[in-house]
Amino acid sequence: MHNFKLLQDVRIDLSVDPQRPLTAIRAENGSGKTSLLYAILWGLYGISGLRTVTGKQKIRLTSTASPVGIPVLVEVSLEFEVEDDGGPARYRLQRTVNETPAEGDEVERGNETLRLSQLTDAGGEPVALPDRWIAQRLPERLADVFFTNGDDVQRFISGRQHVHERQEKVHLAIESLLGIGMLRQAVEDSDAVHQIYEKRAAKDAGSRVEALADQRDALKKKVDELNAKIEKISSRQKNMEGAQAQARRELEAIKGIGDLEALNLQISDLERDCAALESRKNECLREMSLLLRNEVTSWYLMSEPLSAGLGILDELADKRIIPSHSIQVLHDCLGIGKCICGEALDRGTSRRNHVQSLLDEQRERSEVSEYLSEARYRARALRDMGDQPDRFPERRDELLQEYATVTQEIERKGGLLNAAKERRGRIDDEKVRRLQGDLTDLEEKIKDAIYEHGNLSNQLDTMQQDLAVKQRALEKAQRDAQISADIATKRDVANDLKTLVNAVRHRLEGEYVDRVSARLQEMFHEIIGMDNSATQGVYTGVTITKSFDIKVKSQGDTSLDPDYEVNGASQRALTLSFVWSLMEVAGVVAPRFIDTPLGMVSGDTKRRMVEAITRPPGPSETPFQVVLLLTRSEIAGVEDLLDKRAGRFATLSCSHHYPQDLSNNWFADSPVSRVCACTHREMCDVCARHSDGEYLQYREQGASQ
Repeated sequence: MHNFKLLQDVRIDLSVDPQRPLTAIRAENGSGKTSLLYAILWGLYGISGLRTVTGKQKIRLTSTASPVGIPVLVEVSLEFEVEDDGGPARYRLQRTVNETPAEGDEVERGNETLRLSQLTDAGGEPVALPDRWIAQRLPERLADVFFTNGDDVQRFISGRQHVHERQEKVHLAIESLLGIGMLRQAVEDSDAVHQIYEKRAAKDAGSRVEALADQRDALKKKVDELNAKIEKISSRQKNMEGAQAQARRELEAIKGIGDLEALNLQISDLERDCAALESRKNECLREMSLLLRNEVTSWYLMSEPLSAGLGILDELADKRIIPSHSIQVLHDCLGIGKCICGEALDRGTSRRNHVQSLLDEQRERSEVSEYLSEARYRARALRDMGDQPDRFPERRDELLQEYATVTQEIERKGGLLNAAKERRGRIDDEKVRRLQGDLTDLEEKIKDAIYEHGNLSNQLDTMQQDLAVKQRALEKAQRDAQISADIATKRDVANDLKTLVNAVRHRLEGEYVDRVSARLQEMFHEIIGMDNSATQGVYTGVTITKSFDIKVKSQGDTSLDPDYEVNGASQRALTLSFVWSLMEVAGVVAPRFIDTPLGMVSGDTKRRMVEAITRPPGPSETPFQVVLLLTRSEIAGVEDLLDKRAGRFATLSCSHHYPQDLSNNWFADSPVSRVCACTHREMCDVCARHSDGEYLQYREQGASQ
């Protein structure tokens, strides 16, 4: 790879040892794994191949760090060996193009040049029409079988596509690798040849036979048209059923959140309950405040000093200091002008002046006397109430317990209220109405499709019966007529060829697909670590249906939805099992590149997966080659398997990971990826990372355990 993305000058040799079929390429995220995969795809198929796999229309081959306006030569060279008629033959494929970076992320790209040479002792012999040569041996339509991005490894099983799209992918892979597509074309070709000679035989036999042949052909054409209509309706019905299932799942997911009307009622009740609880909480706090200000509380908390004070007040009472009522008596005497002894208290007299002075003196002392008198009365009453000393602690404990209970209930109800509001926020009422409308519409359309399918099927049955009658009449007329032996022989040979090819096609679609299905189930259960028992675990079986869909069976012979009920690790196991089983049955020798295959897979399942996809083929099995692009975390735990199975190792690193991750500075002018020959157990000046020490320590601990 030369100047492809960050791969400026990278060469990687792949293992071709049948007993060590694995090439392990270690690379962290952002080091060039995906660029390596895309470089090979571009080398084989050009820009169109990259668009097919990535789904992107605007594709840049050069690094974004390349200077604007300066042309960059991009080149990918692949050397490989294939079995030709004369035995193994070695080839070199080279694809080049000049790409000039422009402003932004735009590029100007010249015409691609593809050269294919057969390597011999005499040198390289050019191969004409290299695109066609590649298409025959490694067709672009199978690119996602041989070259798999880890993010899309579930493409045959699940992921952002309808059921019919998965069926088409599985069907295409099976047809192509088993040769069913070519056989279908062969059936059509042999049928066309047979019809030509039938027409010649009919013409040679006379007008009556020719007329019967024309009538038979007209009926056959109508039968073919009806079959095409039925197939189209069936396909449309499957698409609608897929859309219906998807809409139901989305609606059920929303309904699983809760009914909107019921949620609104629940929220209203919870809000009312929370308001009542807050009110009761505030009432508890008010009662606590009143309890602390209550005189009973004072007596409970200060009974000793209060008792001493009451004793002093009683002593004052015994001395007649309190209570004092003299003020009112003196005031009354002055009012009537007569003393309690009977003497007159006329104004200006010395007696009246003396009583007035006593009244003034008594008024000065009365405030204290009245306060002490009042205090004594209240203290005695308080003492009488304080005869129940446990009343305060009991009431205090009651209020504290009630406060704690109310607070907990507020938290509980508040949590329920927040959860209900959150669920209500996730309900898209408009989406519910749309989905319900879609389901109603789809249900009607599916009913119409079923009715139309049945109507056409009845017409087809009638037409096929008429065709059979016409065919028998034609065959009898041909026997009765005189036709040339040469034409009759060619007609019969063409018919025999058509019958033979059709039989082979049906055998491949039946027996060979069943073999792929059986091997798929065996390998899948091997990876996930389960047997085929109908009583063990979640997955009880895997099969490829007649409609070319991969079905996962569970308990009670129920089917699991691969998008929602099969976890990511199992989805990857299913896809890899399908590709491996298909290639085994087809006997296809081809590379299998997988970028980050072990993401979402860990523990024993990871070990079993690596074991299954790297196990060397037996003496009677088709050899294969597998290239795994792995991160250090994916390698962890399967190092010993890589030791046994890998015939080649390489490590990709990128300069822009320095200094955060890479230990050494390469002093590169711009970001660039480099390759070294380090295995998963080695580090060098190019690939050493700061985290390698922790990884080695983790690996040693794992080995000791």
